[in-house]
Amino acid sequence: MKSILFRGNVLFSGFVALFISWFFAQGAIGDVTSLTPAFFLILPMWGIGALLTWKLFSNVKLENTSYFKIILSNLLLWITIPIGFIFSHLFI
Repeated sequence: MKSILFRGNVLFSGFVALFISWFFAQGAIGDVTSLTPAFFLILPMWGIGALLTWKLFSNVKLENTSYFKIILSNLLLWITIPIGFIFSHLFI
């Protein structure tokens, strides 16, 4: 169960981060020709969060980890998406 929670959240939040960055990089709905690549900075920020969670769970087996730590690591991944969004606004 813990493995499904961890891996499922990494995959789902990764897809959400990809789709959010892709949506905002496309620009306005009526303007098809413009692309704002600064919004792709959401992905490296999410990658940093994914690396931190991987580092956290690489030293300890997932079966021995509490659900509290798994939920905190899942929240870390979801918090990196708005942080990347704020960070990308600095370059626009």
